[in-house]
Amino acid sequence: MSATHSQLPGLLKTLTALIEASKYTEVAQTYGAFINEHPTTRFLASEPIPFKLADHFAKKFGSSATSTFTLQHTTWAEDIKAALNEGPDAFASLAAKYEASAAEVAKSVKKVA
Repeated sequence: MSATHSQLPGLLKTLTALIEASKYTEVAQTYGAFINEHPTTRFLASEPIPFKLADHFAKKFGSSATSTFTLQHTTWAEDIKAALNEGPDAFASLAAKYEASAAEVAKSVKKVA
């Protein structure tokens, strides 16, 4: 069953709130439940997740640390989407690993924003 366009903004709002709370297991569970019910929305539902995660990291660690992290991990966005599709444990593990990496980078990078 496909979801109507109006259902995606609500999902993304929920996922954003969960990401901002670093509730990565719940992010993947919520995403998984949605795409199980609406499989044709997989791309549209997953595409914003790396941006929302990067935004969370930028708010938490600063834009310089986040930019440096993404430059050091050039496939991170695709890896995050792949982990999201693997399931809650894979996504939560990778998101936490990347958050720790961004935190480590933040220790050595000048915070500008």
